[in-house]
Amino acid sequence: MKIQFKKRKSKASILNCIREDGSVTWSQIHPNFEVHDLAHYAVETVLGFKKAFYGLLSDGFNIEDFELQRDKRPEALVPANLPPESLQTEHLVNLLLTDLQSGGEHLNLIPTLKEILTREGLPYPNGLNTDSLAEIQQSLNDLLAQWEALGEDETLELFFVR
Repeated sequence: MKIQFKKRKSKASILNCIREDGSVTWSQIHPNFEVHDLAHYAVETVLGFKKAFYGLLSDGFNIEDFELQRDKRPEALVPANLPPESLQTEHLVNLLLTDLQSGGEHLNLIPTLKEILTREGLPYPNGLNTDSLAEIQQSLNDLLAQWEALGEDETLELFFVR
């Protein structure tokens, strides 16, 4: 799937996903939410996740499906029905963003994630260790640098392989 982040300064930027069958889902990005979506990309690609946000989009769900109130979402996207790696990703993304906002104070992400996942009754993701976490953080930093370097109406294009 081709993922395009179109940067616009005078109005909301755009996330556009073109699936392999040619179908498209797109949405305006809430201000500063592109960091969240780029973090998803870093986590999902480094860990090889196929059933988190971009994998679910690739499967045919639409971006706006995730934005609906929980009782109006497709049954598969109700939190209780989401695949574990989708929920693991969301928790890890939130921790990464908290870490970024705190200036990289390194919140002991792995122990904190383990604690959250245990509390939520979720398994710890296979393949997540200090090395892969460092790779995720580097990938996210690289993506953010690419995003920042874009001018008005320029596009950051990424690929998600199933």
